[in-house]
Amino acid sequence: NFGNKLLKFDGSASGNRSKTAINAPSNRTGEVSYGNDFKMGLNLSYEIDLWGKYRDTYRASKSGFKASEYDYEAARLSVISNTVQTYFNLVNAYENENALKEAYESAKEIYRINDEKFQVGAVGEYELAQARANLESMALQYNEAKLNKENYLKALKILTSNDLNDILYKNQNYQVFNLKEFDIPTGISSTILLQRPDIGSSLEKLTQQNYLVGVARTAFLPSLSLTGLLGFESGDLDTLVKGGSKTWNIGGNFTLPIFHWGEIYQNVNLAKLNKDEAFVNYQNTLITAFGEIRYALVARKTIRLQYDNAQASEQSYKRIYEIAKERYDIGEMSLQDYLEARQNWLNAAVAFNNTKYSYANSIVDVIKAFGGGFEQSEDMSKNIKEESKNLDMSFRE
Repeated sequence: NFGNKLLKFDGSASGNRSKTAINAPSNRTGEVSYGNDFKMGLNLSYEIDLWGKYRDTYRASKSGFKASEYDYEAARLSVISNTVQTYFNLVNAYENENALKEAYESAKEIYRINDEKFQVGAVGEYELAQARANLESMALQYNEAKLNKENYLKALKILTSNDLNDILYKNQNYQVFNLKEFDIPTGISSTILLQRPDIGSSLEKLTQQNYLVGVARTAFLPSLSLTGLLGFESGDLDTLVKGGSKTWNIGGNFTLPIFHWGEIYQNVNLAKLNKDEAFVNYQNTLITAFGEIRYALVARKTIRLQYDNAQASEQSYKRIYEIAKERYDIGEMSLQDYLEARQNWLNAAVAFNNTKYSYANSIVDVIKAFGGGFEQSEDMSKNIKEESKNLDMSFRE
């Protein structure tokens, strides 16, 4: 669109042969005549931007391009955060699967002991049914954990791998998450919200629509354009580029809209409505951003407290299991009570794992809500340009 503000040059060439009838008004010879007309030259055209139509069109296009950059950055941030959270969920699923496998083995052992006692009449059918129900419940949880792990593994492979064999057959190495205190810097200004790509995109789209209102209004006003030709014209191709064949012309065109059946007026109203829609979207984006930040901060703080509770619970059940093991080793506790204590500890470990990785995901949500961090990012256009080069190379390969 910037080219509309500059002179336009076009090369042209044409050739015509015509026959003039005897009775043609222009024929003064009374005979049939034939003529050639060869032209070659450079056409010039330029519309004077009296009211800023092309200037505003260029600025609107520039804002639209910036909005697309922000949309790209928003998609990139979403993919990164989803990948990290999927990885955390996968690690959580791996740990839960291992814990529930041990709990399932304990439940099988408890059922076996009760079944043997039932055979000799030491326990009744009620106790055996309880052990059976507990076994089936643990089996259900264990199988759900395995399926849950495969689901997260599939999602992570799709996000991070292009190798079909990797997606189909390979597992994922992982590292257990260890809690690190995550402190948010104090005194953060609300202007950091401008770092969020969704806000930047909606603001640029509002700016774009504002410029387009000005463009629509210029249709009410007159326009002035200039045209010209510099070249050669001859009746004989052999003499087309000779000195006597040089020709030029210049002219102007002035137009003023008179009556367009309300078309221009409605186009202006449509542009205003688009601007109002962009403003509402921008306002909603701001409100959503503040809401997401508030929820992310509250969720991080709350889940951090839940982490302490779940950790204390897991440590308590672990201590109960350790005492039970000591008593069982010296013969002061039955195997069934010992296995129940072990199973309770493993269940508490699962609950602690879920809380631990919920806290890890809450940290990701906080960073995402602030647009990727707490400091202004580097030049976005430069980053996108470099990444696009890498993307193009990957396709060429």
